[in-house]
Amino acid sequence: MERIEKYLVSPYKITIFKDKSRKQFYQTEVSFDTKKYNSLCYAIEKQLLAEKGVLDTEVVKLEPLVNYLRKSVMNHLEKLQFESSKLKGFLCDWLVYRIIGLERLFPFLNDDKVQEIYLDKPGTSLYIDHQDYGRCLTNIVLNEIELESIKTRLCLEKDAIINYLNPSLKVELKTSTFHIRAAVDIPPLASDGMSMNIRKLRKKIWTLPELISCNMLSLQSAAYLIFVMRRRNNFTVIGEPGSGKTTLANSIDFLTPNYWRKITVEDVIESIEQTKYNKFQTRYSVSPFDTKVNKSSKSEEIIKLLHRSPNWVYLGEIQTAEHSKALFEALSAGLVGIQTCHGRSIEMMLIRWVNQHEIPLTSILSLDILIETHSIFDEWKMKRNVHRIVEVSKESLSSNQFSNSLDKIQLKEIFALNQNNELEKKVDLFETPIVKKIRELKKISRDTFESELAQISAILEYLIKNSIFSPRNVLAYFNELESKLTNQIAKSEIS
Repeated sequence: MERIEKYLVSPYKITIFKDKSRKQFYQTEVSFDTKKYNSLCYAIEKQLLAEKGVLDTEVVKLEPLVNYLRKSVMNHLEKLQFESSKLKGFLCDWLVYRIIGLERLFPFLNDDKVQEIYLDKPGTSLYIDHQDYGRCLTNIVLNEIELESIKTRLCLEKDAIINYLNPSLKVELKTSTFHIRAAVDIPPLASDGMSMNIRKLRKKIWTLPELISCNMLSLQSAAYLIFVMRRRNNFTVIGEPGSGKTTLANSIDFLTPNYWRKITVEDVIESIEQTKYNKFQTRYSVSPFDTKVNKSSKSEEIIKLLHRSPNWVYLGEIQTAEHSKALFEALSAGLVGIQTCHGRSIEMMLIRWVNQHEIPLTSILSLDILIETHSIFDEWKMKRNVHRIVEVSKESLSSNQFSNSLDKIQLKEIFALNQNNELEKKVDLFETPIVKKIRELKKISRDTFESELAQISAILEYLIKNSIFSPRNVLAYFNELESKLTNQIAKSEIS
């Protein structure tokens, strides 16, 4: 096998191989000879567990538990002589993971390049999705004790139970080193034994210029989306699992003007915390649809938004018929924002809303921008892109002739992926349904429209050319643009 990458995720060495059939393998090993320290580690572990303290009196969650153990282990190691402080740090991390019982899972959790971790059934190797190399097999087969440790840890984090009567568990777990969303299923639901999917929620924020540089979408389409977003139009991102819906939604949401009051409603918090960027934002966490926890439902909180005066709403994933009905009620009442939905295509999502979720056809007209994302495997690597950007025609609203059939809903394709995998403009952007609506309300001329698009494009182009992707820097450029555009609008209104 050919070695194609090697790097360190303290205290583990990560090596990635590729064989002749193009299969990829992700191998982990401890970066020092553990045999030399087995007796020492056993003695420290035994002493720690025998000591009285926080571990004897209360159940602690993972983050404080790791911090407590790291401090205690380091105190014991400080008394010993080591040839380097680096080795002492490696030993400390390794021993902490070992005591918790998740030693062989931690390399995947701590490696920022690992995006998702999968277990199909007991006795099979874990496999992962890697940021740079796509899907990789691993050398890790978790034993029964380790699987039980994972289940127990996730139950403790959520204060929940997984058993024969309740065979599914969905948990969000956030620490200073990683943020995950884990889903575990056991028999009788998982017929071959415990299965697991751990999605890593990226600590580093994907900004819109970075997504353009990765060919997720085009610069021209991104500039248009920003123009439309600034006029408070609604966005719905539709795609299959893992197609980049949330990543794209976050990158758009992140560029909303600082003075907007923003509210998020999510079952698993995947939105970006933005108050540290001087934005007004309140985030609500609600019960997932598949849990029995006594907590506010997403539908209830969506309806409550009508009395919370948001300028922009981030709803996360719309999953059930109840969620859909609450969403369209909120849209019809004037709320705008962004949400994601699972679907193969925009058309399939509309059929699901109307036929399965019983959403009235007239309510579909309250949608504005529909973004369809796709993902494909190319030699074991996942590629994600925006496949189409579509708008819902508002002509029937202005003519008061409401549609009574799904095929009467007019979808206007604004951008679509062509045969060269480029997101191609399909229409004159000044004549799209949304821009026509904006023109009626704001009296925007073609010159003003094209000037604003050019200014947005120029900033995006500069950021991409100079690889300026950090959230704070990207935001600084767009805040400056927002101020400039606001002044231009004010001057034009005076004149």
